[in-house]
Amino acid sequence: MSAVYNPESEMIARIEQLELEARQMRRTIEHVRGPEDRRVLNRQLQELKDQIEFLRQRVP
Repeated sequence: MSAVYNPESEMIARIEQLELEARQMRRTIEHVRGPEDRRVLNRQLQELKDQIEFLRQRVP
């Protein structure tokens, strides 16, 4: 059986993976005590959101 390469499904899978990471990071942020740690995690969360949005724009 021959598999057909589908870049769209690959991008969609990557988006789903990043969304899971973002959810986990939000949960982690809720339990962080230090403001410095919270700021770093919020920055990382924003980078994940930006990456998700970028990939969503590329999916037709």
